[in-house]
Amino acid sequence: MKLLLATSAAALALLGSGCATSVNTVSRAEPQASPSYVADQRVITDASLGRKVAIVSVNEAKVSGDLLKIQVTLENRSSKPQAFTYKFDWVANDGMELSAPTGGWKQIQLEGRETRAVSAIATSPKAVDFRLKIREN
Repeated sequence: MKLLLATSAAALALLGSGCATSVNTVSRAEPQASPSYVADQRVITDASLGRKVAIVSVNEAKVSGDLLKIQVTLENRSSKPQAFTYKFDWVANDGMELSAPTGGWKQIQLEGRETRAVSAIATSPKAVDFRLKIREN
């Protein structure tokens, strides 16, 4: 009986650890980076997706002198892996969406509770704003 209990406990421990998909991370206790955060506006049309992925922060920079670069930190709110697709659209000063190709939809998989940044660089120096679109696969 003791052997059966010990074997069952060991099997449960292995199953529990084998199913874990969460991600542990480590970073500097006192970060040296000073990001330029963007105040953002969110429109959630898919409540299920909104419960699975969260936008933690939005950061911007200029690269190559005059191109807007946006970095968005996403967090998987679930303990299970989640796959999403995303794309950035760029907007000119007059509010019109730029029609330059943006590379289309890109796939990303976040492990359980993982936080990861996605970024894109505008295709034109005319871009002053952006829209990030996220959808489930």
